Amino acid sequence: MKISKREFMKLTGCGLGLPWLESLQPLLGAAAGPKPARCVFIHVPYGVNMWRWFPKQFGPGAHFGETLAPIRHLADQVTVFSGLRHKNAGAHGESGLWLTGNKAYNGGKSDKTGNTISIDQHIARSRGSETGIPSLVLSVAGGQDTISWDAKGTAMYGLCDLPQIYEMLFGSPNAVARTQRHQSVLELVGRDLGKFQQGLGREDARRLGQYADAISTTDAQLRRDREYYRNGASEFTATAPGLSLSANKLDNIGRDAYVNTLYDLAALALHGDRTRIITIESPFNHAAPVFAHYPDLFPDGKKMDAGWHGCGHQLSQKNEADTPLQAQYLANIDRYWVSKLARFLDRLNSISHEGGTLLDHTIVMYGSGMSWGNHLPDQLPLLIAGGKALGIKHKAHVGYNDRDPAAKDLPKSNASDLLRTISEACGVSAKGFGESTRTLEEILA
Repeated sequence: MKISKREFMKLTGCGLGLPWLESLQPLLGAAAGPKPARCVFIHVPYGVNMWRWFPKQFGPGAHFGETLAPIRHLADQVTVFSGLRHKNAGAHGESGLWLTGNKAYNGGKSDKTGNTISIDQHIARSRGSETGIPSLVLSVAGGQDTISWDAKGTAMYGLCDLPQIYEMLFGSPNAVARTQRHQSVLELVGRDLGKFQQGLGREDARRLGQYADAISTTDAQLRRDREYYRNGASEFTATAPGLSLSANKLDNIGRDAYVNTLYDLAALALHGDRTRIITIESPFNHAAPVFAHYPDLFPDGKKMDAGWHGCGHQLSQKNEADTPLQAQYLANIDRYWVSKLARFLDRLNSISHEGGTLLDHTIVMYGSGMSWGNHLPDQLPLLIAGGKALGIKHKAHVGYNDRDPAAKDLPKSNASDLLRTISEACGVSAKGFGESTRTLEEILA
């Protein structure tokens, strides 16, 4: 099929981000450099219940316990790491260390400067120009509560406003509002889109159709939200299917819909090839317990006044049974966030791409910059998912630094080695990044 540049620019100029199609290659020039690679980094700030996080077995087939149960069905596409650490200069700098590995950083509770570049931005410096958005920095709290740090060592601003994120990815919701009283964005370009589809190969036609369906769902939900509020709704309800761009993260009901929508927008950004590098920081809240309004997470219905982080400090490291309520509360929270990860991974795994799935072409790293909730940087809870097409060979659970008695031959390793391995799997050298001394060859095909 021959597509003119005028037709291509007319379609992309309408605000519709298109997925990668083989038919577009002649317009963009011959392929150069490494093949497209995607990476997503998702951080939870307050550690985990370490008693229940790690599988008890090592190697392929290791059983994921109740905390990781939401991703059991993806076990062959996941590797959990135990025994990795970041050296910590002290205080409360774990979030700043997570993707930088900068052992000299002491962030306290509010210092957003004086760090080094994070691995996502290191990758973006080399490959961010391949997409319209070099990298997408998302944060439930917004502002500089992020895990992304620029080349000057300054925390980057994270986007948290859902309509704003949608506008960045797919055009202005305000412009859509003026035209969508009777038509959706896709209807406005439907004629040209239909012309564009004529003569596409089977694979390209399937991809474009799949992506158009996803955008249509997003667009339809935007109209439903607008109609909902036009009719005088006083509070948001999360029962409507699809994206909820008006979800209120501070509302008891809307918060769950907010998190789902934030992750869905990240998936759409990858699907539409708007960006290939994304970070997501889960909620910080220094003033009040983050989960104070989630009664379903309270153990035995008992409200935990200390909240997420406070219970992390209280959890016994000698015997879990000494602090049973804190242990169960933290386990519930851990499973909640893992379930959000599972939902995100499932979405990527449902999108066909290059003979596999989008998950095969995306490395997703998930975890925390502390282990126990009292800021310990040892034995970090870390896992990666996806990336098979990028050379990742999953082993379910790998233990380092004598965590696995059967793997004593593995060299000493740290969390920076994992960051370096992800970067190099994405085609960007990261020798010496943070405290890295090696790539984790044992998880590479």
